[in-house]
Amino acid sequence: MSLRSLPMSLTLPAVLIALVACGDRSTPEAETASIEYPREVLQAHMQDHFYRATEMQLAVINGDLEGLREPAVWMAEHASSAAMPEEWRLHATVTHAAARNAATAEDLEIAAVATAVMANECGNCHLDLGAEVGFAVESAPPEGEGAKPHMRRHAWASGRMWEGLIAPSGVVWDGGAEVLAEAPLAPAELSADIEILAEVSEMEEAVHTLGAEAVGITLPDERARVYGEFLATCADCHEKTGRGRI
Repeated sequence: MSLRSLPMSLTLPAVLIALVACGDRSTPEAETASIEYPREVLQAHMQDHFYRATEMQLAVINGDLEGLREPAVWMAEHASSAAMPEEWRLHATVTHAAARNAATAEDLEIAAVATAVMANECGNCHLDLGAEVGFAVESAPPEGEGAKPHMRRHAWASGRMWEGLIAPSGVVWDGGAEVLAEAPLAPAELSADIEILAEVSEMEEAVHTLGAEAVGITLPDERARVYGEFLATCADCHEKTGRGRI
């Protein structure tokens, strides 16, 4: 399923809708109201950000630094609206800085940490502004024998934890983390290359340990730390095994 076939919905306090639309700060009575984000204007704008950010996430998982650069530069340089409320600006500054760090990263670990920090700051912004973010989610792929179904479940879990950072949502985050915490594959299922088997088996174990650690984490910065480690481990493992792209 493509990234763009999974819709994202976002609801903001009405005062912020008004501020973005016209820069008007004269309606404090609207602060308690809530309306659906206008799809034709702001919803599309935020979906573009989500898709670009998710392109970054997938590039890191795939160990593709070159593929990371274009969406990361877009996220770092994408102009903000002149009517952006002041409440958004600090979050935008942090997000842009993290995206720049990802765009210029020379190794996957730095890129992974920067990408996780960027997603976490998106979540901080949504939380501070009272935004409600939702994603259309398919059920987790079924369990099965061997590496392929196992890795499909890894990919599903990665997506849910990513969305849990961005929303932010503990329910979504934990749903992904619980799947990631499943028992790791046996070494023989990971690679036929004896020279890398021990190292890859250790990475597989590390990924599941991170999943177990992630369940129940409530602090956004801790979620970002764990997710950054997870992305870096995935990238390193995919690079060594040649398992291909997700």
